[in-house]
Amino acid sequence: MQIETKGKPGVLVVTNNFFSDAESAAMDVGMPTIRIVRVPAEFYYKARVSVEEMRPVAANAIGAITAALTKPLTAAEAKPKPMDKASVKQTIKVTGKSYSEAAEKVNAQFLSNRWSDGLPIVPPTREAVKLMLTGTSRAPTEVLGKVAIKNGIATIEKIAINSVMAGAKPEYLPVIIAAMEAMLDKDFDLKHLLASTGSCTPVIQVNGPIAKEIDINSGIGYMGHGWRANSTIGRAVRMCTINLGHVWPQANDMGLTGREAAYTNYTFAENEEDSPWKPYHVDLGFKPEESTVTVSSMMWYLRQGPGGAVTTHTPEEQLQILNKILVDMGYPTTPARAWLWSKRYIVGMDPGLARELAKRGYTKDKVKQYFFENARVPYSALFKNDIRGLREAVEDGRISNVVSLDMLREGGLIPVVKGPDFIHLVVVGGMPGYTGVWSYPGPNFGHVTKKIKGATLTKAGK
Repeated sequence: MQIETKGKPGVLVVTNNFFSDAESAAMDVGMPTIRIVRVPAEFYYKARVSVEEMRPVAANAIGAITAALTKPLTAAEAKPKPMDKASVKQTIKVTGKSYSEAAEKVNAQFLSNRWSDGLPIVPPTREAVKLMLTGTSRAPTEVLGKVAIKNGIATIEKIAINSVMAGAKPEYLPVIIAAMEAMLDKDFDLKHLLASTGSCTPVIQVNGPIAKEIDINSGIGYMGHGWRANSTIGRAVRMCTINLGHVWPQANDMGLTGREAAYTNYTFAENEEDSPWKPYHVDLGFKPEESTVTVSSMMWYLRQGPGGAVTTHTPEEQLQILNKILVDMGYPTTPARAWLWSKRYIVGMDPGLARELAKRGYTKDKVKQYFFENARVPYSALFKNDIRGLREAVEDGRISNVVSLDMLREGGLIPVVKGPDFIHLVVVGGMPGYTGVWSYPGPNFGHVTKKIKGATLTKAGK
């Protein structure tokens, strides 16, 4: 990041302790005349409830802000030292008495430099990266874009390096590349996904014949361990955000509880074989023989919806249970109820329920329409801030096509999304299985599908 202040000091007010001293120093390289004023989260966040509570918090910060803006620049700020590019090594050499000792040193060094996720990595040697690149016909120097949060440049080679570290096979590389392309798309809000205090985690869904060819699990245990493809594809994407986006917990990744699937993300394939409906990517206009990756931002995940092997419910009862899950997911936080203009769901329906619904004449569109019409929040469950936000969204036109001011009174029922297309229905899991649900209340839409291309070691994805 570079901010021009024309030789005068500027101020960055941090309302949470987002930056450690080391991080602040690193920021000073790019922003030498920006001074950071911290407003402790302990005071700021709880004071947002009213102007009266916020006023003393702001007053306490005014003095520091004034001083930062008026104090003359220091010599170091006025003329910062340029970065010594020659000191940035392209390769490092690690030695040990044995391979195990050297490998441990590699892991220790990578973690201390924030190049790893904390689990053991595969050392990205020249030979290993060269082998990984055999999985794609795309040029190693091809640039895909800038990776939030710090906008490092993503190239095919850099993605391959991170894929080696994650333990992926060369056959997986085209899938990993497509996932990164989706996250770098202009319609994907990657910065919010990676930095949000809500601990958002991406869902990485693979469709098409490549999923079966490289053995991505789509059946029983699809969210669990035991499948190298699921685990390392998701981990490679995470490693790319760490090393290309320079994302790190407590520095600029402010997920307060941490991300539930931080190491491998939510990575799976749709169970197209056991589904009674067309695959998800075909619904989007892709050909059945094409392969795709869909990446979505998600904040909440409920893995055990209707289904399973313990209790039984009719298909109609299962739809009612899912309606309640859609209404309650994230409850009672404000975004779960009031942000319907940007809220989105992925319903990962188990094949058994999908087949029973199909027998009763339900198409995917009918199921989504059912949820849109029936998954509704009663007005009586809304807080004042919810109501105010909904009124504003109706009046400025964001949701006027689905919510009226008449709904915002006693007895009113408000839909959980702006339309049925904001409910994405996929079939995944085995029989028996549970229907899982993911939800995202973000300020922008982080849901993009990309075609897999350039594969050289598989029949699909060429």
